[in-house]
Amino acid sequence: MVGIDGSEHSKKALTEAIKIAKKFEAEVTVVNVFHPAPTPSAHEFSHKILEEAKTVLEDEKVKYKLASVTGTNPSKVITDMATQGKFDLIVIGSRGVGAAHALVLGSVCGRISCESPVNVLIVK
Repeated sequence: MVGIDGSEHSKKALTEAIKIAKKFEAEVTVVNVFHPAPTPSAHEFSHKILEEAKTVLEDEKVKYKLASVTGTNPSKVITDMATQGKFDLIVIGSRGVGAAHALVLGSVCGRISCESPVNVLIVK
């Protein structure tokens, strides 16, 4: 499973997830967690991010699933999905679009690495 948010680090995480999937002939589940908003713009942005990932995955000929999930706590959503889906690995970028916000609240990747029941690969 790879968490993406449109940031450069999440794009690098997708690239690493693809390398791993190719090596082990595995499927990649790409997850984008977006904050619920009163306008459709958050959902549209999530859709755009996943469409970009889909293009890369298809170009690389990797099996995949895409998931756009509404949530206010991306780390909890991703760790819960990893548990429920019995994933072997979470791949995530070291910094996301909320990097400045992370200074106050802690980073999503930091929380995932502490809370995840499965191994986590943090990509820089």
